[in-house]
Amino acid sequence: MSLVRTTSERVEKWLKLNQPSVASFPYPGLTSQEIQDLTKNLPFKLPKEVQELYQWHNGTRHGHGFFPFHVFYSLEECLGFNQSIVDYWDDAQSMSLHSLILFSIDKSFFFTVGSCEEKESSSIWVMHMGNEPVVCFQSLTHLLLMMAECYKTGAYYVNDKGYLEEDTAKSTLVFKIYNPDIQNRPDLGIY
Repeated sequence: MSLVRTTSERVEKWLKLNQPSVASFPYPGLTSQEIQDLTKNLPFKLPKEVQELYQWHNGTRHGHGFFPFHVFYSLEECLGFNQSIVDYWDDAQSMSLHSLILFSIDKSFFFTVGSCEEKESSSIWVMHMGNEPVVCFQSLTHLLLMMAECYKTGAYYVNDKGYLEEDTAKSTLVFKIYNPDIQNRPDLGIY
């Protein structure tokens, strides 16, 4: 089993125990063949770690924050966003035509950039509306490992009203462990 999948399952297990309202994943994972069929017309290849994420689950309901991001998009939604980037390229030149938006919160979009050759991983970028995109995680795997550790250590926790909260002092330390070369720690909007 891949590290992406086992780490995602660790986070899912924590949520089922601590925040079951968001831990229901109504969209089952896609098969390798389904991912190939959906992405066959893209001018780039998805990183293997992104494919593994979509084999685990194909997104969440909007407003259900499996990740501390409000939306984890289905692959079909991601492909629709990519087509919009292509269609409106003159307006979206700050993003590569090989971008695939995976998550968002408010007006911030988290995306990976594919390449002509299939790679194991790719950096995760964030673009806040009106700003240039910056690399915010070394890879999707590093993002997931960081999140699992944040749940485990109490950096992410459920408050007495049932909402996900963040202890930024703890999460900053965990972020630095899993993303030591990244200076652009994203504001995940959960505090």
